[in-house]
Amino acid sequence: MRLRLRHHHSELSDEQLVETYRRTLDTSVLGILYDRYIELVYGTCYKYLKHAQDSEDAAMSVLASLQSKLKAHEITHFRGWLYVLTRNHCLQILRQRKMPLTELNDAHVVHLAEEMHPDDRILLEHQENGLRECLGKLPERQKRSLELFYYEAKSYQEIADQLSVSKDKIRSFIQNGRRNLKICMEKKHAIRTTR
Repeated sequence: MRLRLRHHHSELSDEQLVETYRRTLDTSVLGILYDRYIELVYGTCYKYLKHAQDSEDAAMSVLASLQSKLKAHEITHFRGWLYVLTRNHCLQILRQRKMPLTELNDAHVVHLAEEMHPDDRILLEHQENGLRECLGKLPERQKRSLELFYYEAKSYQEIADQLSVSKDKIRSFIQNGRRNLKICMEKKHAIRTTR
C-alpha cells in the first residue's frame, strides 16, 4: 500500500506534493521532493562553496530544513523557492566564514561582495576561466547536460526531452561530467600551485 501511494505521489507536481505534505505531514512525500532536487541543491551549493564535502553538508541541511519550512510557508513555485532557499543558506555560510561572495549566473561570475581584494578577483577569474576551459573539454552531451542543469536550472526530464535521450542517460551524463570536471579542475589547481 505504501509503495502504491509513493508511486501515485511521484506523479504529482512539486506544488501538489507540497500541498499533500502540508495536509498530511507524510515524510514519504518529502522523499519524492528530495529525489527530484538533491542534484540541483547540491549543484547550487557547489557553485557557491566550491568544495564537495561542504556542498554535501549544506545540501543535506537545506533538505532537512524543508520539514519545518514547508509547514510555515505558502509556496506557489517550489523549484524557484528551493533555489532561493539554497542560495541564501550558502551565502550565510560564506558570510560566517568572511569569504568573498560569488554567484555563477549565465556562465559568468557576478561579484556580490561590496569590497573585494584584487587577489580574490584574480583567483575567481582563474577559477571561472578554468571551469569554462574544463567544460569545453568534456564530451558534448556531458557538457550540454551540465550547462542545462546548472546554468539553466533544467530538470533531468527537461534535459532528456531537449537532447532526445532517456532520463537515466542524463543522470549518467551529469554524474560523469561532474566527475570529469572535478578531475580537470584539480589538475589545473595542482599545476598552478607547483609553478
